[in-house]
Amino acid sequence: MRTRAVRILLASPVVAVVLGIASAGAQAQVNAMSGKATMKYSTRTVVPVGDVDGHALMVGEASGSNTSTGKWDFMGGAAATAIGTTDLTKGNGPQSGYFILSKGDDKTVAKISGTVKTVLSAEGKPLTSMSGEWKYVMCGGVYAGCTGQGVYQGNFISQDEYVVEFKGILVQ
Repeated sequence: MRTRAVRILLASPVVAVVLGIASAGAQAQVNAMSGKATMKYSTRTVVPVGDVDGHALMVGEASGSNTSTGKWDFMGGAAATAIGTTDLTKGNGPQSGYFILSKGDDKTVAKISGTVKTVLSAEGKPLTSMSGEWKYVMCGGVYAGCTGQGVYQGNFISQDEYVVEFKGILVQ
């Protein structure tokens, strides 16, 4: 009876799919990676919504360069571009967009989703930070076909400049 149950379980399509994923995953290379980019807005459009005080939508594009901060040199010196939207009320709200790293023919595009938070310093100066998650939607060049995901966090260092740090995995 026990032998028959094992045969039925092994013949199950779900088990076949799981075993297929496990064997395919065994061939994949998983790399922990991290980086830090200093970004500056080249374009930013802010449109007040008009429903409550301080509510605005923003679309922007920022550019900068990436520094690899992990054991594995991931896209060190790559050009970084961030394109995104925020829906802010008094400096707080959701953020979404794309974070693109490119170096020669090598390119990664990550979809980001997170939150922007603003607090006032003791001197009354706004301190704005952001954090969230990212997931690759496209990889090219040496990274063609990659998948991966991770987290990011950052903060503004001036009105038009911010630093963002990210970490996660890249699977090839």
